[in-house]
Amino acid sequence: MEILFKNKTQENNIIMKDSKTWFMFRKIVETCIYSSELEKLKDFYINNIGLQFVSEEPGRHVFLKAGKSMLLIFNPDSTKNKNQSMFPPHGASTPPASVHFALEIDNEDYENAKEMLIRNEIEIEKELTWRNEKLKSIYFRDPSRNLVEFITKGNWPVED
Repeated sequence: MEILFKNKTQENNIIMKDSKTWFMFRKIVETCIYSSELEKLKDFYINNIGLQFVSEEPGRHVFLKAGKSMLLIFNPDSTKNKNQSMFPPHGASTPPASVHFALEIDNEDYENAKEMLIRNEIEIEKELTWRNEKLKSIYFRDPSRNLVEFITKGNWPVED
């Protein structure tokens, strides 16, 4: 399988080509993290970070909405066994496994996001300013030690 650009005017739209099929990925729609402390992470992401609750199955998962994407938090003890779900087994041993993901924010919301972390006593691990001094990232850990990033819009060549 090779990755090709459809044409010069659409070079951000990567097309996958095999011997028979052309198709375009629209976006990554869900990111999964794993923790046996579902209630703790649910509380953190809803009440401290501001994600929207979608659904949960106690002891198995919590699903949260982040703008146009989903953050899925699974208890790996409930998702590693293929006989416990209609889905294929998946998971990560926690702790100490740690995942990194980024939530995009508007550039003008950066200082508000930073202040929200400080107000909620969430330790800022690192701040970075990217190539043109306008693009920034702020890194912090959730209660299960996953590395979470707020990244300002425009850092990656992705569409809304």
